[in-house]
Amino acid sequence: MTRPFLSRLMGLVRGRHLEQDLRDQIDAHLDEATDDYIRQGLSPADARRAALRSFGGVTQTREAHRELRSFAWLEDAHRDVRYAVRALRRTPGFTAIAILTLALGIGATTAIFSVVYGVLLKPLGFDEPDRLVAVYHLAPGFSAGRNGPQSAATYFTYRDNARVFEDIGLWSAGGVTIARSGTPELVQALRVTDGTLALLRVRPLLGQLVRGEDDVPGAPNRVVLTYGYWQRAFGSARDVIGQPLAINATPYQVIGVLPASFKFLDTDAEVLLPLRLDRAQALTGPGFMFSGVARLKPGVTLSQANDDIARMIPLIPEQFPLQPGVTREMWQSVGLAPNVRPLSEDVIGDVGGSLWVLLGTVGIVLLMAWTNVANLLLVRVEGRQREFAVRAALGASRGRITVGLLSESLVLGVAGGTLGILVAQAGIGVLRKMAPAELPRVDDIGIDGVVLLVTLIVSVVSALLIGLVPASRYGTLRFPVLKDAGLSSSDAPARHRTRDTLVVAQTALALLLVIASGLMIRTFLAMQRVQPGFVRPAEVQTFHITLPRALIRTPEQVTRTHGQLAERLAQVPGVAALGLTSAVTMDGSRDAAPVFVEDRSPRGTPPARRIKLIGPGYFETLGNPVVAGRSIDASDLSQLRPVVVISENLAREYWEEPSQALGHRIAGAPGGPWEEIVGVAGNERDEGVNRPAPAIVYRPMAAEGFAVRDMAYVVRSTRVGAPGFLRELQQAVWSVNPNLPLARVQTLVEIQADSMAQTSFAMVMLAIAASVALLLGVVGIYGVMRYIATERTREIGIRMALGAEASDVRRLFLRHGIVLTLGGIALGLGAAMLLTRVMSALLFGVGPMDAVTYVAASAVLIAVAALATYLPARRASAIDPVVALRSDL
Repeated sequence: MTRPFLSRLMGLVRGRHLEQDLRDQIDAHLDEATDDYIRQGLSPADARRAALRSFGGVTQTREAHRELRSFAWLEDAHRDVRYAVRALRRTPGFTAIAILTLALGIGATTAIFSVVYGVLLKPLGFDEPDRLVAVYHLAPGFSAGRNGPQSAATYFTYRDNARVFEDIGLWSAGGVTIARSGTPELVQALRVTDGTLALLRVRPLLGQLVRGEDDVPGAPNRVVLTYGYWQRAFGSARDVIGQPLAINATPYQVIGVLPASFKFLDTDAEVLLPLRLDRAQALTGPGFMFSGVARLKPGVTLSQANDDIARMIPLIPEQFPLQPGVTREMWQSVGLAPNVRPLSEDVIGDVGGSLWVLLGTVGIVLLMAWTNVANLLLVRVEGRQREFAVRAALGASRGRITVGLLSESLVLGVAGGTLGILVAQAGIGVLRKMAPAELPRVDDIGIDGVVLLVTLIVSVVSALLIGLVPASRYGTLRFPVLKDAGLSSSDAPARHRTRDTLVVAQTALALLLVIASGLMIRTFLAMQRVQPGFVRPAEVQTFHITLPRALIRTPEQVTRTHGQLAERLAQVPGVAALGLTSAVTMDGSRDAAPVFVEDRSPRGTPPARRIKLIGPGYFETLGNPVVAGRSIDASDLSQLRPVVVISENLAREYWEEPSQALGHRIAGAPGGPWEEIVGVAGNERDEGVNRPAPAIVYRPMAAEGFAVRDMAYVVRSTRVGAPGFLRELQQAVWSVNPNLPLARVQTLVEIQADSMAQTSFAMVMLAIAASVALLLGVVGIYGVMRYIATERTREIGIRMALGAEASDVRRLFLRHGIVLTLGGIALGLGAAMLLTRVMSALLFGVGPMDAVTYVAASAVLIAVAALATYLPARRASAIDPVVALRSDL
């Protein structure tokens, strides 16, 4: 009967019986078994050992007692939590404020962390993403910083000779025209070499992917569809494999469909095409046009990968001939060096700094929420001294009461965290709408298991931190006898110091956020004052038109078609000016090439300059002045004159005055062909208003045997944004050729806003954080001053009974509040001088130590603190002395 009894006993342990009752049952069973063995003739010692053996031995007995102790601990915890909930329910106002404050801090932290995790920390959605790398180069002799990633020569060299890569692939994104149902549509295409999808370990949903035989010149035209385009264009038809698709007026055959999970970096591709590099035409030179991706072999490090690329770079000119005009000395002067880095960095770009700043900012808001709730808990504990005195008199230990206080803070933390998840969910929706267009991986932002775990940790840590303040204060309290509990003020100075310290900390944190927000506002205003290289952007509409080779074959036909399109578009009612360019200002294009200046022999390859190909009317349409000489006109195109216009900063780099540049010649290779400088245009902030204007060379859009097929049209009109205007522009294009859609349609205002989006996003987020910080600071100061006024009611009554005026009482409280505020400002200024330096990369036109911002932020904080102090001071000064004196009798 021993084993069934033990099973039942363990069941009772897992139930809800008390520890002592269970222990008594164990001991009673052992005693009964011992007596049975004694009656069988065993000695008492042998009988006891036999009883233990029948029960399972000493070890199992000890295990049973350990389970009992564990259960007792759970019982205590459950009792503490129940008591904490009852205690908090008795003060619903305090509980609601504390939970809402924590929910705000935890929710904001969760929302921003979800962005940081989704964008910066979450692994890419590929198999073993830590082995995927982006293959770039450094070329300090060609241009500052990172050069274009790959060329055909580097790709073939690395694929043939690499020791560290499982495989390497190239890719390039761009738009293509697809005509279905008679209406042309421009869609995003991703061109890849045959190894790219294989090294990403992508498997097709239907059909097959790009193979080696597809990725050679002259192979049949084949296309792979993304899941989204397959659904949209083909209605998820399973028989799509083998169907024809006209891309750039050329027939293609569908060979596969990608899975819904496929997402490559920040591209939004809808079709995938073979890149088709021709090994026979690969040349050694500075023409880098493709992005490279590779998969490292197991165990290979980034350092080893860079070393292997460095080993192969000298092999490039040995295997592929030099570009025309490039000598071996010039190639060596480029200083080509490896720059292999994790593929995730290729996705993130330069947004990491601003996101970490935002996470730190919201962390400060969470700190303020902690200090606010800790102060409220401290005030609440001080008001419960009589309750604690009663509990102590009834035998409760200090440890037991301290655990009870921590239980209350834990309940608040968990409740605040739970509500904070709802706040975070709403905040994430807002963040997605406000996020700048260049913010990558927006689809990966959300609340998943990792984010929930971080929220749980933050909630528990919040509970412990806010509970430690009243718990530590309780540990130093000496409870008076019960009849005097709550009336002693022997520890009042210590209590006041703790409260005042928390208020000072809140004020300092609020000032830090207000200063950070002020710096971003000053940055935004400075960016608004910059001359970007255009005027009245709200009147400028831009769009791209691509002329497919299958429709328009020769360069002469391309130039003539662009001329016909421009002529027809200029006839649309309301069009005041029209220009053409290969890249609109601030659109993200970075085409560059070395520029040789005649009679200025460089020691090596000259720096790369931004290159734009333009047509007549470009500068006039933008409103960018030509400061010397003339612009490019129609006769330059028709007669194929070798002329150029350069930017003012490039002209001043070689000549003192822009006018002195006229008549000089430049070239893209040593020895020509030379191009005469006929004009100097104003500087263009082509990389954004917060970046220095690059040196730009403007060439005609047509030359001997060459013409640009993809051109951006820039239209100035007061009708921009009016209903029907875009439709009229599209009809004008279709009147010339019905197979040409408008693509990348944007106003210049939208382009400028996109270039400032990261700054605007950071400014708005910091402004919201600063506003919340001010609100929490005001609540904190107001709450403390009001409690002090209540605590000192009797003192105020005595003062006023002895002749003190109401103004004297107000000054007493105002002085106390201002002293706390000034202490917080002094601490906050010191912290700001140290911490705002990390914002330097986000600032423009203002430094991290900007005196105007610091003074203005301090003034704002003093004003709101004075208001938060004045309200309880005015209430205290209105106390009737008689009522105040009677209240303590």
